[in-house]
Amino acid sequence: MITSALVGIGASPALAHAALLETDPTDGASLETAPATITFRFNEVVGNAAVAVTAPDGSSVSVSDVAAVDREVKATVADADQRGQYSASYRVVSADGHPVEGTITYTVTTGREVEQKAPSEADTKQDGFIHRHRSHIFWGILAVGVAIVLLLEPVRRRDDSNDA
Repeated sequence: MITSALVGIGASPALAHAALLETDPTDGASLETAPATITFRFNEVVGNAAVAVTAPDGSSVSVSDVAAVDREVKATVADADQRGQYSASYRVVSADGHPVEGTITYTVTTGREVEQKAPSEADTKQDGFIHRHRSHIFWGILAVGVAIVLLLEPVRRRDDSNDA
């Protein structure tokens, strides 16, 4: 019975996070003018979307009308009229309920010249695998511990009956 329960747990469907498939503008693109809209396309339906755009000088660009429809997130972006590299960050909730976030960059070749903001250490720091998945690791270790206890319980009972 315990074995069938453990097999049933192992056979449950795998839950995967949404993955970014493509963007418009594409990551790393060089554009003559700043885009009026930014689109993020994912491999599954997403919700609760947020989009933020940062201009080359480090200031925030006004973003409005952020909408998540099926697998696509679109946002209207105000013209910042700055030449240089922009970053567009997104945060969505996957179908499995986990938040997914990321950042793309694009360069605008026209506009007023501004001093480029150097990325800070916080901007360039990427969370490691263990940091991103610490709750999964915790629950996995806990599940293994429970499974070991359940599997060893019949052995303990047999030893107790032999002692009597």
